[in-house]
Amino acid sequence: MNGSDRLLARMSATLERRINRADERELEIKTLRERLSRLCEASLRINESLDFATVLQGVVDSARSLAGAKYGVIVHLDDSGRVQDCLASGMTPDETGKVFDFPEGDRLFDYLGKIEAPLRLRDFHRYTRSLGLPEFRPPMPVSPRLSFLATPIRHRGERVGIFFLGKKEGGRAFSVEDEETLVMFASQAALVIANARRYRDEQRTSKR
Repeated sequence: MNGSDRLLARMSATLERRINRADERELEIKTLRERLSRLCEASLRINESLDFATVLQGVVDSARSLAGAKYGVIVHLDDSGRVQDCLASGMTPDETGKVFDFPEGDRLFDYLGKIEAPLRLRDFHRYTRSLGLPEFRPPMPVSPRLSFLATPIRHRGERVGIFFLGKKEGGRAFSVEDEETLVMFASQAALVIANARRYRDEQRTSKR
C-alpha cells in the first residue's frame, strides 16, 4: 500500500468513526425523546382524577409500565411516616395478599421502606440474604434471580411513599435509564399524591 492509499484508508476510517458517533448521538436523542414522551403521558394520566385510591393505583401502574416491570407495589406513608396504604400492580388479588402477608414480611418491608436513595438490584434474593433479611418467596412465578428497583417518593423533602418494582421484562436487569425514569416520575407522582390526599381530607372534613 503506497502513501496515497494509506492516507485514503485513514480518511475513510475517520469518516466512518464520525458517522458512527453521529448515529449513536441520533439514537441517544431519539431514545431520550421517547422516554420524555412516555413520562409526560404517564404524568397526564395520573392527573386525570383526584380520587385517592384511583390516583395511587394509577401511579403504581404507570411506574411499572415506565420501567418495564412485571410487578409493582406502592407503599403510601402518612404524615408521621407510618404505612397507610399498600397497592400492587401486575398481580392477582390472591398474589397481592400473599405478598403483603408473608411471614416475617414486616422486617423486610421495614428495611426497604427506609431506603433514602434508589435501589437497583440484579439479584434481589442474593441481596437480602447478604443482609440477613427474611427470604422472600413470591407467590407469583419469577426467576431465581429476581431483578428489583425501588425509589422513595418525596414531596417537599418529606417521604410520602416508596415504589417497589420487580422482574424486568425479558429477564433482563433494570437499567440506569429505568432508574432515572422512575426517579423523575416519583417526583411528579409525589405532587399528584399530595394533591389527592389533600382533596380527600377536605372532603372528609366537609362531611363532618
